[in-house]
Amino acid sequence: MVGQIQIWENDPASSSLVKADKPNIKQLPFRYTFPPPALAPDPDTTSPNFRYWNAAEALRRGADFWGPAVPDQQWFGGPDLEVRLNVGTRWNANYDRRALNFYRGQLGPGSFVYAAGSADMLCHELGHAILDAVQPLLWNSGNAEAVAFHESFGDVSAILCALQIETMRNSILASTNGNIYCNSRLSRIAEQFGTALHTIFPDDADQDCLRNAWNPFCYAPPTSLPPMGPSSILTARSHSFSRVFTGAVFESLAGMLAVNPPATPDRLRDVTFEMRDIMIEAVRSAPVVPQFYASVAAKMVLAASARNGAYRAVFRDAFVRRLILSLEVAANILSSPTANDDTGFAVAPHTDRPTFSALPSSHYGLDKPLHIELPADPVGTAARSATRDGRSMAPLNVEEAVTTFVDRLFMRGRVDYGEFGGRDHKGGKAQNPSSGDSTHRLELVDDQLWLRRIRICCGQCMAT
Repeated sequence: MVGQIQIWENDPASSSLVKADKPNIKQLPFRYTFPPPALAPDPDTTSPNFRYWNAAEALRRGADFWGPAVPDQQWFGGPDLEVRLNVGTRWNANYDRRALNFYRGQLGPGSFVYAAGSADMLCHELGHAILDAVQPLLWNSGNAEAVAFHESFGDVSAILCALQIETMRNSILASTNGNIYCNSRLSRIAEQFGTALHTIFPDDADQDCLRNAWNPFCYAPPTSLPPMGPSSILTARSHSFSRVFTGAVFESLAGMLAVNPPATPDRLRDVTFEMRDIMIEAVRSAPVVPQFYASVAAKMVLAASARNGAYRAVFRDAFVRRLILSLEVAANILSSPTANDDTGFAVAPHTDRPTFSALPSSHYGLDKPLHIELPADPVGTAARSATRDGRSMAPLNVEEAVTTFVDRLFMRGRVDYGEFGGRDHKGGKAQNPSSGDSTHRLELVDDQLWLRRIRICCGQCMAT
């Protein structure tokens, strides 16, 4: 008989302890490895032992939830993914294709908040690894919307994985009267970590959570948004901009639940499975164009429609309200019975062969052109985001989108120059090391200088 352990229902700030089956850490597929030694379960919620098993259960539950939808049934780098629960002192967590790395934030002498203490944080980072396994083209793409989608997928992962716990479903349905699209502990991602982060860095998190899926933000091209700002406004930073897509998905999840009342715990569990499959199908087939939000949204509407005709309007309306899809595109989707029709709407399939460009780089302090992977050319795609009056927005120029993306990386000090660059940069980890981990580094390949992603950061490292 499998033993049981105690875990937080979702986040230490607002949930109670519940019992769960003790996970098999060595289970395949999607196996996790924890640095030794293995720790014994401990009911003391402040202990490393408790955090160890709380993390093991959350990640196993998340992998079991997402796993059936992942074609190759393994991480990007192979069958194992390392989990490091206490890397050091920093308001951060990240995924680097080798491991999920969690830090602890310091509030005062001897007072710490552990990122790995929250299932929301754990399942957010898990989301990055799952998405990387499903669509690795997003990793190095010089595309602000692709990076923001990665963050949105992480937050959606936190929400869907939390709903795999029956007591959580019961609690949320009771507290929301069955309408889950509202401000609740389900919508508030990483309450403990975000609240603490807000006290130290007020611009980087809401007062009561890291981000809230129940939000009013609508699409605007990242190139038109300020590069940074408080969490109360929409900026081009990936964590801020991700809230647009997360809000649309959260609204759609609630709409799916409302299609066939009454809203029961079993029905809520079932719609999480449907949302999982819809998102994975969409991201596998959506072209990685500059307007990637519209690209994925169009595919999600089509995938949802194929599962349940009533879902078509649910997804369409959520994406139109957020300006992720234009009215014209939405109308075309309505007249398109399937994703493979011949009405002229169907979005061109993505390619697994990225294109590249060499950007002028002297203004970055470099003496070689800088090579980077480009988004796909949007000319062959039909999906468009909307202007504020709902009309289709012209496709974003690939070169402009990439240049703005790279410029902002360097402006924010997120590029590890290593041995490259001039005197002011050479050997430096980043232009502004105190601001957090770099997310990209310069690499020399066949005498060409390349910009490569090394990690996706969360918490206070909100750069890209």
